[in-house]
Formats: sequence, C-alpha cells, structure tokens
Amino acid sequence: MTPQTSRRVVITGMGVISPLGCTVDLFWHLLSKGESAVKPVSSFDTSPFQACLAAEVQDFDPEDFLHRKQARRMGRATQFAVASAMMAARDSGIELEQEDRGSIGISIGTSIGGMKEAFEFHDAAKLNAYERVNPFTMGMTFPNAISSEVAIVLGLHGPCETYSIGCSSTANAIGRAYEWIKSGQSSLVVAGGTEAPLHPSVYAAMNAGRALAPDERGAIRNLPRPFDKTRCGMVLGEGAGCLILEDFEHARARGAKMYAELEGWGFTCDAHSMVKADHTGHEQQRAARLALSTAHWFPEEVDYVNACGLGTMELDALETHTVKQVLGDHAYRVPVSSFKAALGHAFAASGAFQVIGTAKAMEHQFIPPTLNLTTPDPTCDLDYVSGQGRAAHLDRALINSFGFGGKNIVLALSRMNAGIATTSPMAATPGYSVTHLVGVS
Repeated sequence: MTPQTSRRVVITGMGVISPLGCTVDLFWHLLSKGESAVKPVSSFDTSPFQACLAAEVQDFDPEDFLHRKQARRMGRATQFAVASAMMAARDSGIELEQEDRGSIGISIGTSIGGMKEAFEFHDAAKLNAYERVNPFTMGMTFPNAISSEVAIVLGLHGPCETYSIGCSSTANAIGRAYEWIKSGQSSLVVAGGTEAPLHPSVYAAMNAGRALAPDERGAIRNLPRPFDKTRCGMVLGEGAGCLILEDFEHARARGAKMYAELEGWGFTCDAHSMVKADHTGHEQQRAARLALSTAHWFPEEVDYVNACGLGTMELDALETHTVKQVLGDHAYRVPVSSFKAALGHAFAASGAFQVIGTAKAMEHQFIPPTLNLTTPDPTCDLDYVSGQGRAAHLDRALINSFGFGGKNIVLALSRMNAGIATTSPMAATPGYSVTHLVGVS
C-alpha cells in the first residue's frame, strides 16, 4: 500500500442508482423501512431457468442525465456510473471549475462491465452475418469505458482507473481512492462501483452454477434469505453508487457536509478457489484485522457490521465465523445486517450500496433490517437485525465485501465526530476524536 500521511478521508457526496430508487433519499427511505425490490424479472424471458427473480432498476432514464446521443454510446453499467457520479458531485457541493481538475481522481469498480452489451452485440452481429456491427461496441463493452466516461462528463484529468476484481471491486476502488488521498496524490476522488448483469446469458451462467435461489418461477418471493436456516442461494441485482471522497482539511475549508470518515481498510486473497471460499476463513479474518489496524480501532469499538450476506449456506456461515473470530465475545453484542435481501446481489454495485447505506445508517442512527430471516440457524447465531430495522448507537462500522475468487476486503467507516471528548478543549475542533487524544490515530 502507498505510504500514508496523517490526512483524513471523508465522504462529502453520494449518488445512487438502485432497485430501491434513484436518489439517495429514496434509497435510504425504502431500505430503512424494510422494503424489497426483488420481483420477477421483467427485462427478459426466464422460463428456461429454475429461478425468475431479480432486483431491477425500474425508474432510470439515462436522458435525465445525458444527451440522447451521448447516452446511446454507453452501456447500461456506464450509464448508471455516470449518473451516480453526477449526483454525488452535485451532492458534495464541489465547484469543479474552482478546483485543480488535474488532481481529482476517478476510481470505479465493476465485475463484468459491459458484458450485457457484448452478448447483445454478438447476437445481433451473428444474425446479420457480421455485416452491420455497432461502431460503438468497443467503447460500450470495455470496463475501462466506465471510468473514462465519468471523467469525460465531469471534465476530470487526474488518475482515472476501473478496477475489476469480482464482487469486491467497488470496495477495492474505494480503498485505492483512500490511499490516493492519504498519500497526498489527490485531495478529492470520485469513487464507486456499477453493475448491469441482468442479461439471459449471465442469468443462465449463474443458474447453471447453482448460485441462484430456486424460486419455483416466482412462487416463492421471500428470497434471498441471508443467515436464515433455509437460505438457498442469491438473487441478482443491478445498479451503481458513487462517493466523493475528500481530504478532511480540504472539505472543511470549503464548508462541505461530511457524511462519514473512511478510517482504514484491509485487502487479502484466499488463493484457494475461483468459486469457493477457503473454509477456514483465515484470509477474511485477516482482512478485517487489517481494517481495524489501519483505522486504529479496538474490536470492542465496532458498533455495527454491514455484512456481505449473500444468502448461501456456506458463505453466510463462514462470514458469521469470521465476525466471531475477529470481534471475540463482542461479536454477540454487535448488530450485523445484510442489504442483499432487499437489493439482490448486484456484484460490484453491492459494495456501493453497502457504503452508502452504512453512511446513512450512521447519520440517522438507525440500522435497516435483514429481510426474510425467520428461521434461526444455530451456525448463524449473531444479532442480524431481522424483520424490522431499529435505532442504535453507531459510531464505527466494518463493511465486509467478500468476492468471487477469494478477494476479501473490509472497510472501516466511522461517523463524523464519533467519540468527541467533550471535556477536552480539543473538542471544539471539528472531527477531533478520542483516538487522536490517546495517540493511536
């Protein structure tokens, strides 16, 4: 990792395109109420498959953000990313014309990028004997296009990268952005993730791999079921989310609202299998401990764990074991929840939903529920906030993102001004926390 300075990294803007709405306020409102976006797929025929459910983005029109010609040259995942980045920039209140655009970075994660369009173009070209091929095919399908199009729309000239490491791509993109700011390379970074995997070929591949929860052609609707004894697989989703990550002093100087502080992260690899996590959980645990270490937190300081919570038998049990090993006895006092029962598994975009939802949870001091958890499992015996959300004291949270191929990333996010020492004269300094007073930050 890049050598770090004492710079602090804060979130000053957020934008989201999700199955639960295309504004942060609507996304949070429905998520916190316990609404689910999981429904029978409407965008293609699912009759060949054992499953038919997904969490689709329903109310998104790219022309609300882009000119028609510009939008038509982008794949759906890119459209999602550009729209959420524009919303995040607007939400942050940043005046880009007053900033050094050459130092503002872009760090975007995606698992499969424009694969949806690649399948569509292949089918169309084959049908026409390859005589008529869309000239924008390459730009619409390459993962690189996502970060490039965000840069073009926002007019940013700093480091511009697309990361693709599976489901944890967004957490990686956010972690890399954190490093850029901590090292002094950038004072401001647009970071996030996007995914549009809802295509019959992708669905068929997931179905063939027995990853999707069988739903008897939509007859069973309470899916997925993270941490439930009857959990049987995942449901696909789509969408995007972007953050404005900023140096604390830069944000304070311009009077920006600060949603939360990113205090650390950890990244490890199982080096075990492309499709199965290492059953020991050692590398998941090491990622979490690295996040705690870089954040200078004790395990007992964690107030909440936003879980990966895919809804599969093996992975949910393994994640529960990881939380117990890392937090010890404190694990039984810490609420844990998964958003995937409400939003489906949107590959890389799930990481964006997790961070945005956790930042809003800290702002409102309220934890959204883990839906569809009705049958307790002895192997998953933590507090998963089942059924209904609840008020809670939230200063520090770990966000788990455990991806395909054994890529394990944990982010350490804290509420702004968490742990203010009110009896100290330093408490008058915005964002000054107890950890600074005891010399561990």
